[in-house]
Amino acid sequence: MTSSTTTLSPTRATGRGSLWLLAVILTCIGLLDAAYLTYTKVANVEVACPQGAVLNCDIVQSSIYSTIGPIPIQFLGLAAYVVILAVLLLETRVPLFEANGKLIVFGMTLFGFLYSAYLTGIEAFVLHTWCPYCVVSAVAMTLLFVVSIIRVWRSFSVPAASEED
Repeated sequence: MTSSTTTLSPTRATGRGSLWLLAVILTCIGLLDAAYLTYTKVANVEVACPQGAVLNCDIVQSSIYSTIGPIPIQFLGLAAYVVILAVLLLETRVPLFEANGKLIVFGMTLFGFLYSAYLTGIEAFVLHTWCPYCVVSAVAMTLLFVVSIIRVWRSFSVPAASEED
């Protein structure tokens, strides 16, 4: 009689692979960025930003595009990153998120990417100035969207690969 044991790597055993880790890191970058901008809004302090012809956070942060109704978009960005991080962390712990987490993150990052692209267009073509923090958030969300596309695509195309996402 022979005994056969299969050893799973920690990433396979938990379902947390390099793409999952990359998504968590990108989410944390966006979260810190949005948290700083939210803090400056709540505390009514100036954003630490170089001021010039091309970079001017004050113009961007005080424009009519910086709110949706009464809600500053910094708050919405912070909330989005918090929810994305929560879904990523719950993917291997809660059955709902085990089954749907990748699609939830995909949907949220799709919306975040499209809205970030819209706001980046506003900075470029309407305001003619940039907020570096907004650009960091847009890049983080864009990369998160790309990672989420890969994770969803892999989960539908290669069953074994979904264990490593």
